[in-house]
Amino acid sequence: MTVRVLRFVGVVLIALGCASQVSAEWFFGIFNSAARETKRRQCWPEPFVTADRQAARMPFAAMVNNGWERQNLLGEFHFDAGNGQLNEAGQTKVRWIFQSAPRQHRVAYVHIAATQAETDARVASVQQFVSRIAPNDMGAIFVSSIPDEGWPAEEVEKIDRKFIESTPKPRLPEASNAGNATSN
Repeated sequence: MTVRVLRFVGVVLIALGCASQVSAEWFFGIFNSAARETKRRQCWPEPFVTADRQAARMPFAAMVNNGWERQNLLGEFHFDAGNGQLNEAGQTKVRWIFQSAPRQHRVAYVHIAATQAETDARVASVQQFVSRIAPNDMGAIFVSSIPDEGWPAEEVEKIDRKFIESTPKPRLPEASNAGNATSN
């Protein structure tokens, strides 16, 4: 009994010793926080799955965009040297970009030239050609600094012709008598 009384007196003294009021908001804040954390743990993976999937797919979207930029890149082999006008290979590529490529990827990328004036001439040449072949569907034309890795069409044609010329003429193997031998 004395222990109970001493406890009660201790609690009362501690309560009286505290000069500040105890607010009910602090008490309810603990319960709200505990309830929120419990609900989060019960539905745990779902709120984060969508964000994780988007984060995992973002590099692939960047790779696809970079691939289309490389595919639609007009390099130095698509323009005449000096004046920046589209040559036949460049016109064919621009025609493919603005007439055959998927609509969301109808964007031409012009590789930067040695001078700003030549780059501007290249862009103007592409804009003029696009306005002639697709006046209603004017796509975007951007300047790109990714490296132009390509060969002139003349070199590719020379290699193809030499390959075709170097292939041996077709001939049948000579007939042998080994298949006609009979066994006794």
